[in-house]
Amino acid sequence: MSEPRPPKRERTRAKLIAAGFQVLAERGDALTASDVVAEADVANGTFYNHFLDRDDFIETLARESLKAITVDSAEQTEGADPAWRFAVASTRVLEAAVHQPLWARAVLRLAERPSPPHATVQRHLRNDLATGLSAGRFSHGDDPVTVDLVTGTLISALRRITADVEAVDDQTIPAVVTRLLEAIGIDRAEAASLADSAGRKHRASTSEPT
Repeated sequence: MSEPRPPKRERTRAKLIAAGFQVLAERGDALTASDVVAEADVANGTFYNHFLDRDDFIETLARESLKAITVDSAEQTEGADPAWRFAVASTRVLEAAVHQPLWARAVLRLAERPSPPHATVQRHLRNDLATGLSAGRFSHGDDPVTVDLVTGTLISALRRITADVEAVDDQTIPAVVTRLLEAIGIDRAEAASLADSAGRKHRASTSEPT
């Protein structure tokens, strides 16, 4: 038995978000509401039935993308070494900031709010930290201090990346991921190897022909 279709309003919102990701990939900082409604093939006023303004829409894209990155990383590395899972997820978030600075700036705005950007992100992070601790891979688990250390470092890295994307080289992201892995108990040599491998894996996957 097929599942019932979501209400029209939900379908329209999802259509706008999908169009937004496409426009963001093509136009970056130049994204406008007009571009989005044109891509979604809906009336201009429809955009403002779902979002307050361009900033609200971009923040929605940031939330949805963070969720997608986290869930996809978790699925692709299910059952793998917790340190590898951590390296892959961290690398993907940082690489997204390099390729989409507008998205990263929206994530930073969300991070300034009292609640975390997305509950799914926090849940997966805490689960990976707890799993790594129980498996003897990490020296620290999902305690509040460690969670703050990881998220704070990632946010600081996002801020540095968006401040000067041109200054980001092949060693920038692996260096951040290496330090994060060291902070939770992986020795420096292995941490560097994992970070380098995660970076190479990401570059290979994004360069594959579609």
